[in-house]
Amino acid sequence: MGKPRFRSLPLDGKLLRFDRDTGVNQLWSGDETAHLVQKAPRVLQVAITNICNKSCEFCYRPLDADSAWTFEELIELAHFCGAWGVLEFAFGGGEPTVFPRFTELMKRIWNETTMCPNFTTNGIKLSEKMLAELAGHYGQIQLSIYDDDDYWSAIDRLVAAEATFGLNYLVTPERVRTLEPDLYRFAERGVRDVLLLSYKGDDSSMHLGPRDLRRFDDSVSRLHEHFGEELALKVDVCWGSRLEKTPQLLYDGGDCGAGRGFMSIGSDKTVLACSFQQSGIRFDDVRELPAIYMKGKYDNAPAGPGCARLPECGIGIDASLVVLGRRVESLETA
Repeated sequence: MGKPRFRSLPLDGKLLRFDRDTGVNQLWSGDETAHLVQKAPRVLQVAITNICNKSCEFCYRPLDADSAWTFEELIELAHFCGAWGVLEFAFGGGEPTVFPRFTELMKRIWNETTMCPNFTTNGIKLSEKMLAELAGHYGQIQLSIYDDDDYWSAIDRLVAAEATFGLNYLVTPERVRTLEPDLYRFAERGVRDVLLLSYKGDDSSMHLGPRDLRRFDDSVSRLHEHFGEELALKVDVCWGSRLEKTPQLLYDGGDCGAGRGFMSIGSDKTVLACSFQQSGIRFDDVRELPAIYMKGKYDNAPAGPGCARLPECGIGIDASLVVLGRRVESLETA
């Protein structure tokens, strides 16, 4: 694979180094980094279209949002953000693979910039041909697991193509009961990376109550112990401090980093702290983004129910269950 080629992003008082070919991150801190100030997000989440080839009831995307991006505008955005300092693009939607010339877009960003493009997909259009064309031109593919899809076929295609991929698994009260057998089946099929997502939204039946939350936390702890390094098992930052036993890399009882470590841009060219917020700042020129970022960098506005920035995540979890998650992060001292 060759020697890592790290890009550096100054953080507030620290320095992050990232190699897109290997996915390795190094976080440096010490006297030499104390003066640094972060002026760009690490990851830019971009909804390149609001169009989707599914109609899930729990979908988060704003159904009335425009699909304003053109191919050339996204290329311009990528070139600008690479020069700005952004390390990764995370494309979503809608369904990004329905965007015209999607594979060409990914390849041009990889070849023409130093950024690492990634995308999340429902897998419907993820054919063997598309995977072959994308090979070597992305960081990671995230496959969303929906109960009404034949996701096993998509998993088999990804494994056969030796793709770098992970699963997005939304944890609901029903899925808490099937989590462990599901993860065993995924691992047997060749999956090596799973992100366990929390629900963000107004449907109270989708949120975990205290009993389900404890069961989920216990299950993840057992799965970590069983799989070790065989399966990268992750939880999203929106779980906040609700998990007592589960190791959390990016959340240590502080803020989730929305609007600072990562920032979202909607399909209608609206800047949001995260993709779950309902309102943001419209822009016409990509050169406006650094000023918008710096203005909102420390604005810790919450999203809706399920957001870690709300007391008890906005869903009324018993306060006795809210404890600090453990941080497992390797630091290299400069």
